[in-house]
Amino acid sequence: MKPKLFKLALLLCFFSLDTVAKDEVKPLIDPKTISKIKAIFNTQSNIKVKPFDSQLIEINLGAKTLFASPNGKYIFAGPVINTQNRTNIVDTKEKQYRANKIKHLPDNMQLRFPATTEAQHTITLFTDIDCGYCRRFHTQIPELNAKGISVNYIMLPRAGLNSKSFNKTVSVLCSDDPQKNMTLAMKNQFTSSQTCKNSVTEQLALANEFGISSTPTLILPDGTINIGLVNSEQLINLLN
Repeated sequence: MKPKLFKLALLLCFFSLDTVAKDEVKPLIDPKTISKIKAIFNTQSNIKVKPFDSQLIEINLGAKTLFASPNGKYIFAGPVINTQNRTNIVDTKEKQYRANKIKHLPDNMQLRFPATTEAQHTITLFTDIDCGYCRRFHTQIPELNAKGISVNYIMLPRAGLNSKSFNKTVSVLCSDDPQKNMTLAMKNQFTSSQTCKNSVTEQLALANEFGISSTPTLILPDGTINIGLVNSEQLINLLN
């Protein structure tokens, strides 16, 4: 190759590499599209917008996941099915969020009933002292603990802030033996009125974030929600 042609080829090569490099650093979502989407949810301070793949934009609103078309013209609120593996990717994302959130909850956000044998599973239950089905579930805790299942309560007094149920919950959590007194409260046998710094308001807020308003509501280790009373056999089947 002649020197001039060689130099020209080399110059074109560098130009092509520079063009590729610039293409690689281009944002995957047009900033205008991100702004358009965020404007729709302008009351949400925790919104995150990111690419999911070449066909979808993922929108995270805390525990809620939505998807949008690449140009942001359409937003899909509801199940989005991957036809290749037939999975609901919205459900998968939201389960992952719940599981991770619960995994990193501080100790004061949960009332723990640990397994009395080698722990195999840990479940989380949103419960209410004045809920009949919650009381029935509570009677199963010794059996579950003996089978290696730890139960962590998150309190959800459905009557709301400063209600009788709320105040009962605070009294139990502020007592000298919350586990024992929770059992008594579930039997209407705990009458002490106590107060202290507590996280019941934050526990109510967590239930609201997850969209949970009824009790008992079970959260499995993978973040799956199961609403309503289950017996020990049904629970073991769910875990397995």
